[in-house]
This record gives sequence, structure tokens and C-alpha cells, in this order.
Amino acid sequence: MIENTLSNTKDRDNLVSYVMKLLVEVNDNIILSYFNNLKSDDISTKTNDDDFVTIADKKSEEWISNKLLGYLNINKFIGEETSYTNDNYIADPLNEPFLWIIDPIDGTKNFLKGNNNFCSMVSIVSFGNPIATFVYQPLKREMTYAIKGFGSYLINVDDLTKSQLIIDLSKNDKILGSGGTKGIPDIHRSRIMNNLRSNTVRLFIGSAGIETVMLAKNQIQFIFHGRVTPWDHSPVDLITKEAGGVVFMARNKKLFNIQSEGPILAASNLKIWNNIREIAIPFNDPYMLI
Repeated sequence: MIENTLSNTKDRDNLVSYVMKLLVEVNDNIILSYFNNLKSDDISTKTNDDDFVTIADKKSEEWISNKLLGYLNINKFIGEETSYTNDNYIADPLNEPFLWIIDPIDGTKNFLKGNNNFCSMVSIVSFGNPIATFVYQPLKREMTYAIKGFGSYLINVDDLTKSQLIIDLSKNDKILGSGGTKGIPDIHRSRIMNNLRSNTVRLFIGSAGIETVMLAKNQIQFIFHGRVTPWDHSPVDLITKEAGGVVFMARNKKLFNIQSEGPILAASNLKIWNNIREIAIPFNDPYMLI
């Protein structure tokens, strides 16, 4: 069923409409009701003291997963807030024909601080590779999406105007990007960050989804992340590539899948990708030799 949906224009439009309506609804009814309105007991941490989760994340992921499971006959999902728990453990996701990947609030720290740079993201992956992805920015009322082989697009959810996102390959004179080195071993992390700081103009955005939209809109030229997750980097990978950019794992130049380990580098074109990789992790850098 999913193959037919992606190849048929009408069914593809129905998929986009369904996910867009779902993301608008969950933001209007749950997520935005907590924006600038969180109490201290609405906030907790996950893997460490700097890894926050809110009641809005938990409630919205449950709501999204209930709406998505079974749609297009896809009955399994990986969610950022429930991933690898006993009731949602997928032993070998690379062998799953289709999975939903859900990130209810990407940029949770920004959300906590009342910063506008947050979004909701949903992807479909097949045997570990993203084939459709959706990024909704509720405060802009815009959804960016990509379907493999059919391009990347931006939709205004109020008037439904749509425009294709195409990365301008002529913009190769700037070295402006975003991302960070979290996830890289500490022995290498500060050196790589210093390399980027000394040779590029780096913006801190705090949301992989927002960064991806900025790259597809030609507002930045690269994204470098030390840590890779299915929910953050399925959109980074597919939207960037469908808009005409390139994405590879930074050390070995392999293609992304949802079990890839960082770092990852997305860029407007291959020239910029090679340039940033050489700046961040030169060929003779000890991190390249591990």
C-alpha cells in the first residue's frame, strides 16, 4: 500500500494532508497550550541532567502515535520519548519494511525557554531509510515535507500555498552553518568544535528540524551534528537531499540510516560538504583514525 501511495499523486497528497492536519491539531490542542505555561513538575529529565522532557512531549507523542498507528498499514513506531522501552522496543529496525518515526517536540530546550525554534516531526522509514518526512513549525504555521523521489516542499497550513524548496548550488562562497559536537568523545570534541569556530560562522539553533528547513531555504550552508538519532536525522537526510543538497556520515562518507552513528554532515552541495569535513575533521585528525 505504501509504495502505491508514494507513487500516486492523489494518494501522496492525501498523505501530506493527513499528516499536516494531525500535526496542526496536536500543536493547537496540546503542545501550544503548554508553551510559556509549564510548571516545574511538568518537566523531567531522561538520559542525563541536560536531556529534558516535558508533559507536552509525552502527551503529544502518545496522541500522535495513536493517530498514526495503522494508517497506511504501518503498525510500528519509534518515538523519541518512548524509544526502546519495554512496550515499544523494535529489536532490528533495519529489517522493518515500514516504521513511523515520531519527535513530538524537536527543540525541547527552546520550548522550555519560550524560544520559538521548536517543531514537530514525523517520518516514515523503510528498512531504516527515510522515504517521507514532515516538519511542522506551529508558530509559523508552516510545514516542510519531502517524499523520496518527489522533492521537498513548504506549505502554509492556513491558505495551503505550496512552494518547492531547491537549494541554490551557486551559493558556495559562504561558510555559514549550525549544529554541534555533542556525542563525539570528549578527547576529540573540543578540538573539532574549535576547528568549526575558527573557520566558519556557526549559528546555534537548537533544533535539527529548524536547521533542516533553514538549509533547504538557503539560509545556512551546512549542519554538523556529533550525535545521530532516528527522529532528528530522518528529516535532515531526506529534506536536504530532496532539495538538492548532500548528506553523509562525516567520518566515512556512508549514507545515513536510522542506526547510523555520528557525526553526520549535511551541506548545500558536495563542494561545501568536503570543505566542512576537512575543516572539522581533517584527513589526518586522530578522530578519523579510530
